[in-house]
Amino acid sequence: MTTQPSWPGLELASWAPTKRSLHLYAQMLGKLRLALAPHQPNFLFTSLAPTSRGFTTGTMPHGFRSLQASVDVFDAQIILETSDGEVRRIALTAPRTVAQVFAELHAALAALGVTVALSPVPQEIPDLTPLDADDRPAVFDPADAQRWLAVVSATSAVFDRWRAHFFGRTALALWWGAFDFALLLFSGKHVPAPTNRGYLFKYDLDAEMMNVGFYPGDDANPASFYGYIYPQPPGCSGFAIAPKQASWSEVMGEWILPYEAMRAAADPEGTLRAFLDAIYGVCGSAAGWDHANFTYVAPPLRAARKKLGADFAPEQDECDGTADRLEMGDDGIEPPTITL
Repeated sequence: MTTQPSWPGLELASWAPTKRSLHLYAQMLGKLRLALAPHQPNFLFTSLAPTSRGFTTGTMPHGFRSLQASVDVFDAQIILETSDGEVRRIALTAPRTVAQVFAELHAALAALGVTVALSPVPQEIPDLTPLDADDRPAVFDPADAQRWLAVVSATSAVFDRWRAHFFGRTALALWWGAFDFALLLFSGKHVPAPTNRGYLFKYDLDAEMMNVGFYPGDDANPASFYGYIYPQPPGCSGFAIAPKQASWSEVMGEWILPYEAMRAAADPEGTLRAFLDAIYGVCGSAAGWDHANFTYVAPPLRAARKKLGADFAPEQDECDGTADRLEMGDDGIEPPTITL
């Protein structure tokens, strides 16, 4: 198996047919999660999560059982698993249509005893062809899907390390509507929700937050990282923002860092982190977030005789200061800081 580079090329023309199919399969799983998962603030209960092999709904309650649905981009399957050991698999490789996959998803759920109605209408995309009537070929090239996963996995690693010192509610979310992968930081303050943005944003944008993420692109916009603060502080278009490749988009109402510009930088991760740092800086300078109040200093990890986690000494105090303690940063990665 060929290992993907951390930041592979992802020009839309190189994988558009697979992107369309993968996005619609994400919509199917998202609709399932929307139907079964308990409600959480800011619609976080509807989001999917990346895995090492694709993405998943995570566990969802169904009666006294749980159900999980995942897309595996290596085996090219949708996998349904229940807490009582049942498994169903749906092949995604050609010849397939979206309607066939949608029908097989319903059949697999029924076989597992899960009765649920999923709306066939796609969300947040221009083509609203119902999923159960989309008889066009659904191209699925595992290599193309794996390139997307490599980008999302690398992005998730940067986001996860960066948020480690934020003392507040955070979330990593794969949004199946636009198919973007986001990191959200919440200040804990409620704010009035917009009244002119429809049902979704009425219940999504009711909290003060910072939202940054990766968008894989569409016909009008190349792949990019984005970032915004809600409520939007006045004067965002005039704020100095790092890195130099980033800029404010008046049309989108957010800062944009083109993926190819980040990828071509001498230090891609450092470039992305600079983007996150700069937007978080605006949270403090223009949105009134108290950086000191949101700074978390992690304690040392437990003492271990080996950094791989083996051979614990039960008679030894976990925090006794021995030289073999696994400290933050001992994996060769500098501990993240988001306090400017």
